[in-house]
Amino acid sequence: MKTITFEVLGTPAPKGSSRAIYSKKLGRAFNVPSGSNVNRDRMKTWDAAVREAARAAVGDVTAPPFVLVPLFVDILFRLARPADHWSKKGGLKPWANDAKPMFKPDFDKLVRSTLDALKGTVYDDDARICSARVDKIYASPGYEGMAIQVSQLEG
Repeated sequence: MKTITFEVLGTPAPKGSSRAIYSKKLGRAFNVPSGSNVNRDRMKTWDAAVREAARAAVGDVTAPPFVLVPLFVDILFRLARPADHWSKKGGLKPWANDAKPMFKPDFDKLVRSTLDALKGTVYDDDARICSARVDKIYASPGYEGMAIQVSQLEG
């Protein structure tokens, strides 16, 4: 089975919602991303980091290694802990050891930003993904980011 695995260090950024607005003046609809400028900047930084890591993992090729094949994706997002997980002395509070990242950023928006960044580098279209496993965990400081594995499904 063909597999590509790599890691990205940095802060995973969600891809927010967007909406189409029709312009009578232009005679067509155009996409308007929602969210703040700060989040758009984070998204651009995350997108660039994912693309760079993907290019390094794929190597010097002229086309994505996965074209017109069904894919499985396994992603582990490693998120920064909130400030309230840390004691004033700098250690992790006892209750925080088992805490799960059940707050923002949204799971599905992290996936969307990441999979969109791989289009054209790892695969020709993210519509090829037929199965996925995705987890969010809290990372140790300095290890925020993600680990990803993209594999061709057999049969």
